[in-house]
Amino acid sequence: MMKVKRFIALILVIVMSVFIMAGCGSDGTEDTNEENSQSSDTRTPPPEGKDTNNGRPYNLEPVKWDNRNDRYLNGINATILPVTEEPVTIKYWRSFNSTVMQGLDECEVFKELEKRTGVHVEFMYPPVGQEADNFNLRIASNDLPHVFSTPPNYPGGYMKAIQDEVYLDLTPYYDKGLMPNIKWLRENNQEINRDMVADDGHMYYFPMIDIVPSDPWSGLWVREDWLKELGLPLPKTISDWDNMLRAMKQAKGVAPLALDITNWYGVATNYMFAGSYETGYNFINKDGKAVFGPIEPGYQQFLAKMHEWYSEGLIDPDFATRTTDAYNANIASGKVGACGLAYGEFGQIKLTGQSKDPNFKLTPVLQPTSYEGQVIHLHQDNSTVRADREFFTTKLVDDGIDEIAAQWKDYWYSQDGGDLCSYGPEGVSYKWNEKGEPEWIYPRLKEEKDADFWTLYPLFKLHNWGYLRDSTSYEFEPEVYECIELWATQDSSWLMPDNISLTPEESTEFNTIMTEINTYRDEMTLKFIMGQVPLTEFDDFVNTIKGMNIDRAIEIQQAALDRYFARQ
Repeated sequence: MMKVKRFIALILVIVMSVFIMAGCGSDGTEDTNEENSQSSDTRTPPPEGKDTNNGRPYNLEPVKWDNRNDRYLNGINATILPVTEEPVTIKYWRSFNSTVMQGLDECEVFKELEKRTGVHVEFMYPPVGQEADNFNLRIASNDLPHVFSTPPNYPGGYMKAIQDEVYLDLTPYYDKGLMPNIKWLRENNQEINRDMVADDGHMYYFPMIDIVPSDPWSGLWVREDWLKELGLPLPKTISDWDNMLRAMKQAKGVAPLALDITNWYGVATNYMFAGSYETGYNFINKDGKAVFGPIEPGYQQFLAKMHEWYSEGLIDPDFATRTTDAYNANIASGKVGACGLAYGEFGQIKLTGQSKDPNFKLTPVLQPTSYEGQVIHLHQDNSTVRADREFFTTKLVDDGIDEIAAQWKDYWYSQDGGDLCSYGPEGVSYKWNEKGEPEWIYPRLKEEKDADFWTLYPLFKLHNWGYLRDSTSYEFEPEVYECIELWATQDSSWLMPDNISLTPEESTEFNTIMTEINTYRDEMTLKFIMGQVPLTEFDDFVNTIKGMNIDRAIEIQQAALDRYFARQ
């Protein structure tokens, strides 16, 4: 049935294209402004103007209407609200685990979103810790939601999910004019357009777009109060780190470095110290050449330095088994002099740390250089189009609400919708002060003194969904602005792009190869650092990985990288 529907949809698109061509000017070119304003929504739009009933006016060109200029997301408002006159329910699958609310329906954004659009969201939560199993079970049993939000990887990749008629190709809805806000963003930003489509030029998912960036968000920190006490400068080189860590251990009697390998605030993501040796924990892009970091010569140097520090008692002896909460608690306890950390974790750590020691002061520092004149090319960073993705499923077509869903989701990428998702409803979560700056007013922020903004924000704003995000729409400590500015001064051009894509065949082959390799890398990295395997066996480690067919995986990554850079 779905194949028939897809064939009919293709015919309709072709017919529409003929009509569009028929409306071209006498010289054979289209009127761009007229095309941009076209939409299959035939309802009469409201007049353009300063109607801030929904926070932003309806407008088809970007306009700065009031004192919100500093927070302007650079979008338009091309959605006619509500998107449906009859109530519609969209079923959303998304993992959920919270200490501040029972369900996402308590979030003020979804309450307001329903008022504005007429669309109700019914959430479907997989059991905590069983997200992948639940995802696969729903697909196998054809018990699909309407939307999979940030799901696990589909076997064979999202292109295979399209072939299997689980996910929807969004291109026909885009071509039909149902996504005018996304259309404007794509046509006015080359990076957004390149990263929102696959190699075939089709759009398959709704990503988060960081139109107001705040990267990098993870890097290295040191206890500046300890350094002042010891008479040491902020470290800039690996040699400086040698001296600093040894001095901290001697003065404080602790293993001063909190090290993490695999999590999003550790080596795998912010390249802590691996970047100092011009390598990474995964694939990197060395000037257009795909390489697997752990088999690079620099990885042996990285491991040697980590082993040296570990054997001297400079690294937390429990680093390999600490959970995220335990890692953060260890930093806040005052037993850590340096660490890798994401700034989203910083506020609560600072609050707890200063409650124990008023002098507690973490300060961001750059990735250290390992030789004189070195230029660092790796640090945590993201493209404007982030890897947080939401996929429509064919159940939307089966239930006859696919076009409404497309218009509804496109609203999330308007100035108005992006504002709502980024900040929550005006007058509920925030207000604009006399300086034209947002002031957070959500009651529980004042009532719960032991919880910081980053603990409570899920109650009133979104984070890591598919929408037009102002990523400065958070409460930041002064140190956060400092770390963003500082970390960004180093180069990150060796990062693999977030939005390369593999064909279904490539994805299956690549994942088969890398599952075994990644497990082996994880195991051996810890053994090398902790001295359970001597570094004299590093060549054997590399040869073992090569024997697992890493060259073919690199070849697949290189092909995907080449296609990515060839996108228009």
